[in-house]
Amino acid sequence: MTIPAPSPADLDAAKTLALREGRPANMHSAGVTELAAALGVLRRTETGQSVADAVLLAAHDLLYAQVPRHLGDSSMRRLAEVLVGRGVIPKPGDYEGQWWLWWPKSGHGPCRDCGKARSLTRYSARFGHEYRYLCASCRSAERQQIAEQASRFREMIAPRTGLHPAHIPAPAAGSHPTEAAPADSAAVAVPPPSGRDWETFVTRLEELLAALEWAGFDLPHEWDSDFDEQEGALLFAALWRGDGGVGVEYHPHRGVLALQPFDDVTGEWPESYSLLEDSIEIPVAASGEQAVTAVEAAAGEAGLLDAAHVLVADTAPPEAKQEFALRRFRRIFQPAADFRRLPLADLLREVTESEWLSAYLNWVVGMDGQDVAPDIVPNAAALGVAAWCWRNNTAVEDHHLDTDVLMARVNIAVTRVTQQHICPAEGIDWDSIKDALMDPQWATADGTPVHSLFGPGWTEVAATVIAELDRWRQLDHEVLGPETTLILMSIGGSTSYTDSWWGQGRWRSICRRIIDDATAAGLPLPPPYDQHGPDALLADLNAPDRVSDPVLDWLIDPPRAGDHMPSGLRMHHVTRPHRHRWDPYWLSDSTP
Repeated sequence: MTIPAPSPADLDAAKTLALREGRPANMHSAGVTELAAALGVLRRTETGQSVADAVLLAAHDLLYAQVPRHLGDSSMRRLAEVLVGRGVIPKPGDYEGQWWLWWPKSGHGPCRDCGKARSLTRYSARFGHEYRYLCASCRSAERQQIAEQASRFREMIAPRTGLHPAHIPAPAAGSHPTEAAPADSAAVAVPPPSGRDWETFVTRLEELLAALEWAGFDLPHEWDSDFDEQEGALLFAALWRGDGGVGVEYHPHRGVLALQPFDDVTGEWPESYSLLEDSIEIPVAASGEQAVTAVEAAAGEAGLLDAAHVLVADTAPPEAKQEFALRRFRRIFQPAADFRRLPLADLLREVTESEWLSAYLNWVVGMDGQDVAPDIVPNAAALGVAAWCWRNNTAVEDHHLDTDVLMARVNIAVTRVTQQHICPAEGIDWDSIKDALMDPQWATADGTPVHSLFGPGWTEVAATVIAELDRWRQLDHEVLGPETTLILMSIGGSTSYTDSWWGQGRWRSICRRIIDDATAAGLPLPPPYDQHGPDALLADLNAPDRVSDPVLDWLIDPPRAGDHMPSGLRMHHVTRPHRHRWDPYWLSDSTP
């Protein structure tokens, strides 16, 4: 295919670019004529002149073959963007398999599967797939197809393995199929939304995602959008909390919100990991708070409202594991260095000089919480304050109350106080927490003043709790700043010490699993729920400090008639957090 000769203006533009890059810039310099010809093709396209797809592709290929990569990259990217818009996509092995480095990660053009001109995202060549540009609807259909194939595969191999199909894990790329709305061949076409309609959709979507935003996820300033006459409107984006990602799709006309595994599209986020393994579809057609509550419950059960626990894949090379650990360390302490306007090394020198803080970092952050992501999760931070400024490092344990039920009631009362004085933007209000805990009127849910429960031991308890709160306050205000302090408290509230405490996002799903296991084993529920039923018990356990002592005791340790009877909060494995994996497969594959 012959590329039109460049104009004098194209040649001047090519010479200017070459000079800017420190390259020879005359007519005989390598690559300048080719760059000028490619710029001419771009100019014609961008000024609305008719340019054939073959000419566009030929200009791109000329640059790839002859122009130094760093000189031609910008022009190749711009040509690639135009080609995507026309549906011209390389094959996986084209350009030495490296074309995705400069082809756009998103664009607008014909979808590979449905052929409709829509907003597109490039998905990576992982798990047997090729690089491909898909619209959100076709990507969703692809996910469901993968899930159905995985389900059939598990059913097929189950007789050979002796396992129930549900116990055979699905491939990492798959997701369980979700219930889809039945097709209606007579459905009336949905009219295109107006600008005001789109604004209403975005407002409602952000209401639905309020719990995730409070749990540290950043909502996008602008949502990607699409529209189909049959499906209606679609808003979608990836939500981020640190390096953890979650895909969100909102179908306002269908009344469905989908939370999906995050796919790293070709290395733009090499440090990323998905916070979901399976897709979740949540009916959100109901108005008001009902749908908001449904989203919060589903997100909580999936672990999205708690701090993430992330492990590096065993197959990762040692240097990748080291970099992962260093990145976590920087994420914790760089905000403190910024707050103090100090180099990070100087800030760390101060940190290590504090024997008390070093002990916290070594044990809580470096050992028990070593896999906790360094993110700000307010409810986890509240648990951190309750665990390490009240229950631990104080005299509270030395004056242990008569029963675990009573200790649990007080723990919950402490957590309620701390939740009221933690803000992801402003930080922790240590003085208000101290005033609330030392208030003589501070009481458990049944009205019993907390200080009275400790009797003469309250004097020692109060003194040590005040000392711990004051120490953290000084550290927050003078050394660490609010952001690093919130991160450290979020990690402190996400260790094995608190994984069965009320106040975490998974609390409802933990209680439901304990109840389900007990009823499945024939264990009677405690009165009056033996008459009211498990749903009533689950609803009341949303505030466990307001149920009776026998009910709370049953939740902590259900009666055991044998070694194989179900466990409660104290021992049940459901209290263990979800763990995610960072897998730098692109490094592992190249490592001998």
